[in-house]
Amino acid sequence: MTREELEKLIYVKHPSLQIRENQIDSLLSKGDDNFDFWLLSMNFGNACYRYMSLARGEETIEDFEEWLEGLPENIRKHFEEQGFEASKSAWPFRRHVMERRDIGMDEYIKGLLHPADWEKWNGYKKSDGDEQ
Repeated sequence: MTREELEKLIYVKHPSLQIRENQIDSLLSKGDDNFDFWLLSMNFGNACYRYMSLARGEETIEDFEEWLEGLPENIRKHFEEQGFEASKSAWPFRRHVMERRDIGMDEYIKGLLHPADWEKWNGYKKSDGDEQ
């Protein structure tokens, strides 16, 4: 398969050109073993990255304080020590920010993936014991 063909198959694009190139290189090196899984993982991963990127600049101290309240004590203490600014890069905090703004991760990703890929991804999750 050519680079151009692979580039079209990775239809959810990562914003970084270097990462997009690395993804194509990775697929070229994998051969046929689990190719469909790796391709789906890249599209899903890029969709996740794009979702998490939506929270940049949207975080507030109120979001942070509410998020901390729902964490187990040992994790809460860790993030309290890290502080608000450092915690802005934590994906669980970013997801909390987006959910508070009624932008759910599953719905966002479902909107980016082809319907058949969304179903495949959920099939992988269920076969791994994740029923969420």
